[in-house]
Formats: sequence, structure tokens, C-alpha cells
Amino acid sequence: MPTVRPFGASVKRLEDPKYLLGRAQYVDDVRLPDTVSVAFVRSQHAHARIKSVDVRTALEIPGVLRVMTGDEAAKVCKPIRVEWGKGKLDIKYKACDFYPIAVKKVGFVGDIVAAVVATNRYVAEDGVEAVEVDYDPLPAVVDPEKAMEKGSPLVHEEWGDNIMLTSTIKNGDTEMAFREADVVVKGRFVMNRHCASPMEGRAVLAHFDAVLDKMTVWTSTQMPHMVRTKIADYVGFPEHKIVVIGGPDVGGGFGLKCHIFPEELALCILTRELRRPVKWIEDRRENLYGSYHAKDEICYVELACKKDGTILGIKTKFVGDVGAYTSYPWTPSFEPLQAALATPGPYKIRNVHMDAVAVATNKTTSSVYRGVGLPAAQYTMEHILDLAAAKLKMDPAEIRRKNIMSTKDFPCVSATGLDYDSASPLESLEMGLKMVEYDKFRKEQAEARKQGKYLGIGISSMIEMTVFGFDYWRNAGLKSVTGYDSAHIRVDPNGGVTLAMGTHNHGQGHPTVFAQLVADGIGCAIEDVRLLGHDTSNSPYGWGTWGSRAAVAGGGAVIKAAEKIRQKMIRVAANLLEASPADVELVEGKYQVKGVPSKALSVKEIARAAVYTADLPENEEEPGLEASYYYKAPTPYANSTHIVVVEVDPETGKVKFKRFVVIEDCGKMINPMIVDGQIAGGVAQGLGLAMYEHLQYDESGQILTTSLMDYLIPSAGDVPHLEFGHMETLCPVSVGGIKGMGEGGAVAPPPAVANAIADALSPLAGWKSIDKLPMSPEVVYRQVANA
Repeated sequence: MPTVRPFGASVKRLEDPKYLLGRAQYVDDVRLPDTVSVAFVRSQHAHARIKSVDVRTALEIPGVLRVMTGDEAAKVCKPIRVEWGKGKLDIKYKACDFYPIAVKKVGFVGDIVAAVVATNRYVAEDGVEAVEVDYDPLPAVVDPEKAMEKGSPLVHEEWGDNIMLTSTIKNGDTEMAFREADVVVKGRFVMNRHCASPMEGRAVLAHFDAVLDKMTVWTSTQMPHMVRTKIADYVGFPEHKIVVIGGPDVGGGFGLKCHIFPEELALCILTRELRRPVKWIEDRRENLYGSYHAKDEICYVELACKKDGTILGIKTKFVGDVGAYTSYPWTPSFEPLQAALATPGPYKIRNVHMDAVAVATNKTTSSVYRGVGLPAAQYTMEHILDLAAAKLKMDPAEIRRKNIMSTKDFPCVSATGLDYDSASPLESLEMGLKMVEYDKFRKEQAEARKQGKYLGIGISSMIEMTVFGFDYWRNAGLKSVTGYDSAHIRVDPNGGVTLAMGTHNHGQGHPTVFAQLVADGIGCAIEDVRLLGHDTSNSPYGWGTWGSRAAVAGGGAVIKAAEKIRQKMIRVAANLLEASPADVELVEGKYQVKGVPSKALSVKEIARAAVYTADLPENEEEPGLEASYYYKAPTPYANSTHIVVVEVDPETGKVKFKRFVVIEDCGKMINPMIVDGQIAGGVAQGLGLAMYEHLQYDESGQILTTSLMDYLIPSAGDVPHLEFGHMETLCPVSVGGIKGMGEGGAVAPPPAVANAIADALSPLAGWKSIDKLPMSPEVVYRQVANA
């Protein structure tokens, strides 16, 4: 065993050879005999009544086996629906039904109208073309603010309006704060609609075995157990007879794949009826208009400050365009609600008035995607801070120093009621400013301006809610999801370890980091730990991987289960070594008598004794060496600071990155190398939100961005070199001092980039701000032209 503890070491990822050698297995790689393919008839109307669906011509095509309509599906499958219970937050919410195949009406372009089953996908697509749907078009509403007006077309007539959720969060005396303010800064910021673009789109293979009365579903998901439960609930098939396999490998998720989808339910219906395996693989076009979208928020903000830059209060109103239906388990309204809760961030603000409104429109349903709610909150807070600094003639770094919290301010409760356990916002800011040589840059910037060069620097400091633990969901009142996770460890007679978990790896490095935690806990080698695939038949019930939760919730369960194993190994070793358990300790992979290194046993020796039982104390120790733990996770808060230096060409709008510094504090790092990789991937997605990605609709609800020629995502060449700095403020409420960190990389870049561009172009007469994303060259050019 190495002398360096595995917990905290930069260990190369154990799982990478499989991917590098092309040996990963995704849903489409699973081949079953007699498998048939599914393609979906999707609405070309944003809003319309379905008068009839004629499938006769499609059924005449050789190879087409079945065409299922919404009316038929509704007889055997309940609609997706989410109810919202009572919590501490002031929330008014309306539920709606989302049928796996539309019944009576369609709500967006891409809404499923029928499912065609054929011998292969090519024939299924021919069948889709042959299905004749008679629509009665209805007026569509695509602007969320117009959707709130009286007389607007209704997405759900039973509601009487288009408001899915409203919530108001107040603290202190905001009105007094604004009366006493020396300066009030206002803004209206628009965050673009975009979506997750995983390398592997959504994919489902469902197989009903009539002999065994068993259903197996391979699906590209982040939450296999939740999918299994909802299939049972909606399709009415016993859950203990359902196996859901996440993948086996999943080519990215980013929040998109932590839902139950209509397509999964449709395939479960079809396989039960046809008694053959049925497969559907999402193409990129379906991904862009049929998968869930994200963000698409408008924020009105007012910030009240004193002359010295002290923030007195803030008012915001987030209007979230959530699309046509609900999503399970979160509901789309989680996005604007989370934005309102998160806006104060790491700043000492006590007087707040936050409104959140979720508005239904005739667009694709919007739900969670990396950083849900936080990007809009971060963009709002950090950009309005820069506008306030400009109005006060302060440096952006100074107004942050004036208001940001430091380690000594924690623990505390934020103005919106979030329990901040620990963080290092000021210290991280100062580290970032030092790394980027902030004062030196300001001098270089002044010289560059004399030469006609437009350099700018932007800061984005954030605090990130991670895990979403038990208390969070209890306060919110949303009962469709919870805050624990699970681990089961089994040691075989030769010292090998099998680990099964409720979290789900789809690129985060779980086989490596959780092996490190097991090795650290029981003294085995990292290479001796095998993480099972994400199969609900061999893993304990858990809530998957999303919301920066795996390291804390899953890792906490692993640490606790390993503690159980270690204590038993100590007792077994003590019996074999003829010592008291209190005198046995784990040192570098050996269980030895304290002070007597020669009296020691290896993990393998103890495991053999525990499993074979001959050397166990009679009637004192249960045979075997395995343990489970279900960990009720807290809600820790990580923090980070991103500082960006850019050069902008006002004649073309092109933005060139000169520096990109990231300071991350995620508590005790399990594997710093993987932490850096997570940050880098997040930054790439954050840059996509900031500069490239934009799902656009016309006034009739037709989506205009249905290919990667129209919907741009950053390539490797678009992501700048990243410079990392780390702090480790141990979390006082989690096992091992760990915090999550999966969202921050994606959340902080948009305002940092916006602030840098605005800073670069600030010498232009008439220049105002960056009030709309994305900041493509065209957008920047037009804003320069209008200055």
C-alpha cells in the first residue's frame, strides 16, 4: 500500500482505458434477438387540437408492426404529473398532465402524436411519414410575459391562466433599504434558452419476458431507481418485476437524463403488448426539439447601495419560460424558484424581495440542466454589481470586497433562508485577483486603450448549493425527490471488494473516487475495488447523480459503510492476533497491534478468516464481510471565483480570451485531478451558455434551431486554457468534510465573460451593459453599433 492516503490523492481514472479503447457499451450497443425499432410521429404545430390520427396507410408498409396513438396509450399508462406539497416556502403551484403520447391536444412542436414500431428504424421512419394527423391549429403563445397577460392563449385551459408557479421570498425591510439608498441600479437581463447536448442522446431498449413475467429496461439515465419506480407507477407493472439498467454506460447527462421521459413509458407499453424487445435511439434533431430545454429566464433587478458601495437591499423578479408541460421529479418551475433563492450568493445582503414566476408557453418543456437556477441568479447578481460599481465610480473588485463574506461569517442563514454551513468567498476572490495579477492588468489595460486595444476583465464570485439534502426538500415541500443515498460493500475471501451504490456514474469518475474512499476506509488497494454497473437488480435504492450530490451523498454512504467493514476487520484481526480490538489499528494496508508492527495481518488474511469463519470468535461475530449504509445527506455549500480577461474587436464583435482563472473551494477534495476535470467540463458548458447556445422560436412557435449548424456548441478550440487555484474549507456538516462541486464550473462563466466584455467596451460613448445572452460576435457587434 502507498504511504499517501488514497482520500485526497490525484489518482488517474481507473475507468478510462475502456473508453479510450472503444470498449464502452451504450444502449444502442445492446443487441437482443427479435428487437424492433420505434420512431415517433411528432407534432409540427406548436398548439393544436388533434381531430384524428389515421394509421391505416402506415400499417400497410411492409415491416411496420404497430402504430400506437395517444388514446390507445392512455388506456394503459397514466400521464406524468407532479404535485407540490406544503413546505416553508410561499409557493402557489398548478399541476398538469403530460401524456407519453398526446391526447386530444399538442402543446409544442415535437410533442409525440403516435409511436410507430417496425422491423428497423428506416421502416419506422417511413411509417412516421405515412401517419396522417388531422389538426385543428390553435393560437400559440411563445413569449412568457405575453403569456401572463389576460386574454392570452391558454396552454392548459383548466388553469385559467398560464402561471405554473409563483413564489415570493422576503427578508428584512427592503422598502426602507431603497429609501435610504444613495444609488439605485436597475436592470432587465435575459438568459437564453438552451439545452444539454450529451454525446449520447436519450436512448431506450425495453424487453418484456412473458415467460418470466419480467421487464428489463436499458435507458440512458442518471436515475435508474427513480425510472423503475415511475414505470411501475405509470404503466401499472409490479416494481419488483422491473429491472432498469442505466446504460450500461451513459454518454453524458448534465441533468437532462434525471427525469422519467414519455419515450421510456411508450416503449414499456409497446414491449408488453408486442412481447418483443423495442428500441428507440434519439437523433440530434429530436434532442434539440424533443428533449427538455433549460433556463430561458427574464430577470428584473434593482440594487440599492450606499455611496461607499455597501449593498442595502435587492429586489428581483424572475420570469421563467417553462414550456408546455411538467417534468418529473422536479417540475420546470424549479428553475425560477431556485434562481430567486440563490441570487444573494456570497454577499452580505439582508434586505431582499424576490419574486419567482414560472410561465407555461407552447415551447418544449424546460427542466433541470447543469446548475439549475444558479446561472440566472449568478448573471443577475454579478452583472448588476458591475453596473453599480460603474455608477459609483468604484472598481468592480472593490465593491465585491466591500460586500462579500469571508470564512469568519459562516455558518449563517442567507437572506433567502439557505443554511450556509461554510465557505471562503473573500479568500477565494483574493486568491483569484492575485493569480490574475489584477492591479498589474489594470495598468496594462490603460496602456492598451491608448493603442486602440479593448481589453477587459470580469469577475464572478458564487456560492453553490450542493446535494439538495433532506432539509432542502422538506422546506420546499416537493415530495417527488429526497436527499439520501446508499452504498453496499462486500469483501470476498481474497480481499477483493465489490461496491454497489445508488449514485450513477456517467463521466464523473465514480469508479476511481469511490474506490479511493473504500481503500482509505478499509486498507485495500484502489485497484482491488470494483464498482458495479448501474443495474437496479444489484444496487441499493438510490437517487442517482445530479445537483453536485454524488461525492457528498454517495461518498458519505461509502465512508460510513467502509467504517462498518473496518470495525469488523479490527475485531476479527484482534481475535487472530490475540489482542484487544482497542489495541489494533490500520496502518498502510495492515491491521497491526499498536506499537508492534510485526504483529499484523493483511486485508486478504482478515477477509479469508471472516468469510470462512473458522477463526471467528464462536457466537460473537456474524460470518461474512459486507455492509450497507443509507446516508441522509446535508446541503453543503461550495464556492468559487472565476476571473476572465478578454480582448474584444469592436469591428467584428469577436472575443478573444487572454486569461481564465478559476478558484474552487469544494471542501476536502477526494481527487484533485478529477475536480479540475469537472471544472473544465463545466466551464465549456458555461461558455456555451455565455457565447454560443440559443434555442430560438418564431412567433408561431416553430423552433428555428434544429441542427448543430443552427445551434452552436463550443468545440475544444473555443475553450481557453484554464488556470486553477484551490482552497479546502472543510464542510462541518458532511461526512469527510466533502462538498459538491459539479455545477460551479458551468454557472460562473456567463457573468464573468459578460462583465469582461462590458469592461473592455466601456470606453465607447453610449455603451451600457450586456443585458442579453448569448454574447455571440453578432450580438456584441450590434451592441457596439447601438452604443
